Amino acid sequence: MLRTHHTAFGLFCGMACATALFLSTTNTSARIARKLTRPAPTYEATLLAFGDVNLGRSLGQVLLKDAVHYPFEKFERDTADIYFVNLESTLSDQNGETESPESNYVFTGPPIGAVTLAKAGVTYAATANNHAYDYGERAALETIDHLDRANIAHVGTAKAAEHVFEPLWIEKNGLRIALFAVTDIMNTGWGWRTHVASTDTALLFPKMRTAASTADAMVISIHGGDEYAEVPSDRMRRFMHACLRQGATVVLGHHPHVPYGIERLDGRYIVASLGNFVFHQPQREWTQLSYGVLFTFSKKDGKTAVSLKRIIPIAVGFQPARISDAGVRGKLLARTQRYSSISLTQYH
Repeated sequence: MLRTHHTAFGLFCGMACATALFLSTTNTSARIARKLTRPAPTYEATLLAFGDVNLGRSLGQVLLKDAVHYPFEKFERDTADIYFVNLESTLSDQNGETESPESNYVFTGPPIGAVTLAKAGVTYAATANNHAYDYGERAALETIDHLDRANIAHVGTAKAAEHVFEPLWIEKNGLRIALFAVTDIMNTGWGWRTHVASTDTALLFPKMRTAASTADAMVISIHGGDEYAEVPSDRMRRFMHACLRQGATVVLGHHPHVPYGIERLDGRYIVASLGNFVFHQPQREWTQLSYGVLFTFSKKDGKTAVSLKRIIPIAVGFQPARISDAGVRGKLLARTQRYSSISLTQYH
């Protein structure tokens, strides 16, 4: 009788173990199946970009009076992971001077300008432009220090010559983005190439190709062309298209001080000129009106796509603001559409 009891108990245990193993295996298989059928995650990062920012001249004098919020206090910006501008002026201490007494084409913002940008939410700035050497090497390098202290990442100038063409790497929300900035022109004729990135393709393009091999996306800011011209110069158009061939995802143009159109080529974008942002040039109509752009980078299954999400029409000057007048908005958008290769209706 005892042996029968033990035998029955053993059979019961064996069946229980087998059942448990079956259930465990089934649950594991179900978990694996769920993992295999689960959609791949999508990673997204947004880029908000505007045009030229000049914190020198008379605006620099305003900042020296501790009016640190003044330039941006009327501007309501969109939320974005990357808030980018072209910093057209250096930020340097010139004993209270923010404009050369000999020429108003030579100017600098005061050091507190870096705080102004930071408090406005700017997180990234291009420093390669024709005014980068207005006050010489010391001011160019001082600008780097002031931006660093304000935690504003920057690209286009460097203290060491070997780093001038290096991209700024941005890692946001699972994406890795390479940011370059170069200038095609300079107000001074000597010495600047040691610290400022140029459009020298022999030096720039190898760096772009290397970055493209590991980046999810690549953005390049290009300072060049003809001031106030109606359309991009042939030289700049060729260069911008060449940058796309090196792997650029978005090309942002600066320097003309007037807005141009937007091109889309094989899923990549060229914004040939973003015009002015914080820059007082009341002499011409189109130096006082421009727009910003909001892009989204999306990565899924190892592939990244970029899409234009919004165009932000702005009235520019000492204090930029969104354009509320429907007629003015319409006029700006009509001009932008005239020079664009895509319909912009859905983006404003």
